[in-house]
Amino acid sequence: MRPVPHSCHGIYTGRGSRPRKDAALTDILFQIFIAFAAARVMGRFFARLGQPAVIGELLVGAVLGPFLLNVVKHTEFLEVLAELGVILLLFMAGLDTHMAALTRSKVSSALVAVLGAVMPFAGGLILGPVFGFDTTETLFVATALLATSVGITVRVLRDLGYERRKSVSIILGAAVLDDVLGLLVLSVVTAYALGTGNWLEFTLLVIEAIAYVVGIGLLGPRLISRLTGLASRLSATVVFEVAVVFMLGLSLLAEYIGLAAIVGAFLAGLVVAELKQHTAVEEKVEPLAWFFMPFFFVLIGSYLDLRAFADTTVLLEIFAFTAVAMVTKYYGARLGARREGRRVAREVGVGMIPRGEVGIVVAGIALASGALGDKVYAAIIGMVLITTVTSPYLIKLVYGRHAGERVHPPGPEIPEEA
Repeated sequence: MRPVPHSCHGIYTGRGSRPRKDAALTDILFQIFIAFAAARVMGRFFARLGQPAVIGELLVGAVLGPFLLNVVKHTEFLEVLAELGVILLLFMAGLDTHMAALTRSKVSSALVAVLGAVMPFAGGLILGPVFGFDTTETLFVATALLATSVGITVRVLRDLGYERRKSVSIILGAAVLDDVLGLLVLSVVTAYALGTGNWLEFTLLVIEAIAYVVGIGLLGPRLISRLTGLASRLSATVVFEVAVVFMLGLSLLAEYIGLAAIVGAFLAGLVVAELKQHTAVEEKVEPLAWFFMPFFFVLIGSYLDLRAFADTTVLLEIFAFTAVAMVTKYYGARLGARREGRRVAREVGVGMIPRGEVGIVVAGIALASGALGDKVYAAIIGMVLITTVTSPYLIKLVYGRHAGERVHPPGPEIPEEA
């Protein structure tokens, strides 16, 4: 009798036996199931308590992650799900932010990005020698303090209903520039640490990053204005499909250049927002984001290793890193936005505090290159997680003071009180 051929779903071990499923596939499906289900349950639980749902999702990651229950692992598949989640989140943020509102705040956004990057970086340079770090360690610590993770801020503001406040437009504009600055600083620091500096490549990187952001910002609205008539003749489903392809294309291009994919996703949303059909696109993207977003926050939480916090030196470094990261970013961003009034400046300062996945990437590169030891790496991760976990509470506190003015519709700017 001929043997039964193998299939992609499993193999037969003999007559009458049941197919043995692929263990890797089963493990992946189990991780998806447990991460999504637990994140949704804990998110709703925290929401019922009047707390940001994202806190519950982060805690799920810490408990299920490799350092505790080891159910959710740092696999490439989970990282892809998480990346899709944050890409969709920033795409929706772009859909909620009209180009006119962002353009009106371009000076403030630039100042927030620059001062919100320079002050934390300077704080890291001062902090390094205090703990006896060498020059390379100090540079990587300073770089980890620099970059903002706008994904956390956007998620919390969407949950609270503040996504169309003037301060949010400034935060989003500053986040794009902040990512470019972070990329350039990380490139220089990494080249210095590895001794592979190439000023020609660095110059090309700067030109590509600026051309990408400015080019899409200027040409995108013109392209959309020409396609508005065509889009009006297409069904909402076709417009949605084209918008998703556009989002993925710009995300891919951003990654190819060396920027984060979320920059491309946000710019794609910003361009699509100029279409009259952008509301229909947002309604169809929402369910996708609802599914993928929890994986991003679970993955971020899964990097928490509580065992490293038993070391007194690590605890001291975490405290110092966190204090410097929060204070310098808050006052740097607030100073950059002061021309918009005290209230907006406070909101922008708080919204720029989270570090999230960007700080983890910096720490991971430094650890892989041998520039950081395990304890300093753990301290950076601790700082990232504390700024991530505490930021939703700070955002809710500052924005909640003006709960009667939650949102404003797109169009003419609503004056902000000084």
